[in-house]
Amino acid sequence: MKKMPYMLIGLVGIGIIAYFFFKQKKSVTQNYFISTQGQSEERVKNLDLDSASENATYILDIKKLSFPKTNKETENVEYKPDTEKDWIINIKTLNPISFTTDQLLMIFDKDWRVNFGAADVYGYSEKGKKWTYAIVGGEPDTYNKIQVAIDLIEIYEEENSTYDTQKLEKYITELKNKFNAFPVKLEFNGTIEQAALRGKQLAELKNEFDIEAIILLKSEKPFNGKLAWDALQSVGLVWGDGDLFHWNNEENYGHDQHFSVWTTTEPGYFMPEDIKNGSMNPTDLGFSFSVPRSADPKNVFAVMFDAVKYCQKRLGGTIIDKDGNPFNESKEKKYLDELIEKMKKKGLTAGSDKALRMF
Repeated sequence: MKKMPYMLIGLVGIGIIAYFFFKQKKSVTQNYFISTQGQSEERVKNLDLDSASENATYILDIKKLSFPKTNKETENVEYKPDTEKDWIINIKTLNPISFTTDQLLMIFDKDWRVNFGAADVYGYSEKGKKWTYAIVGGEPDTYNKIQVAIDLIEIYEEENSTYDTQKLEKYITELKNKFNAFPVKLEFNGTIEQAALRGKQLAELKNEFDIEAIILLKSEKPFNGKLAWDALQSVGLVWGDGDLFHWNNEENYGHDQHFSVWTTTEPGYFMPEDIKNGSMNPTDLGFSFSVPRSADPKNVFAVMFDAVKYCQKRLGGTIIDKDGNPFNESKEKKYLDELIEKMKKKGLTAGSDKALRMF
């Protein structure tokens, strides 16, 4: 979650939102565990929290959204480095040799994965006639060509990062050591100086557009937890991933969720057991989504605002923006329109594969 302020008497940093949203989960039940969506649904059903008192699912009408036509993935999908965000190092063999998955797992060992985590390893198999991730096991297990792709966004995205070549030089040195016993040479798609400059430009692009659309429903007194749960279910939102409520995206485009609902009230998410026993009564509900990852940010935002208004009708409270000011619909939509246009001018389309890879 981005660091943006919201109103709680005065303005309180949105860092608190991030703290509660991402902090280690500790509910009063202490029963945190990983589960499938089906298990989550069964858990909610066993607590008699699965039936909504109203049917307002018309608000989350998928027909209000627009998606570009995309080609569905086939079983023969190929995985290759991303030439836009990766600096690609080709491990060119001087003799006709191949590498097995076991060999590559020994070369790219735990030390590599810990200290050189910005890189993915790809292999080309003559058997499969395609590129794929090379050190994840499974078929194929023999590769005739190897490429190491360094994610330039990841390697240069730290705050106050210096965009020199030293970080990239460490990868070259390590790769030379790793392949010292093999007849290979390293080839690059561009010079190390060009890669560092591209990393700087990509990091700046990500920083400019890594933005969340946020609407908050705030109350001076805590909402009734059971009523809040019921309102979110009534509108058609599904509780599950991350113990939050989501409008899930069933299309083959954009992020997995159209928008999600969280709270700044500790612990920052919704445990059904806590709702059932009355110990979770949030003082706010936060509705949000990543703009660059969204399948259709303009229309998703409009639907999300309708969902907020429905919850306000059921729960009361005040609708405010990410800065803690009274929500101004026309102002927020204008800002979103301008943001999307800026993205397009920089070659970014919301929800595209490129955007999903970058953000």
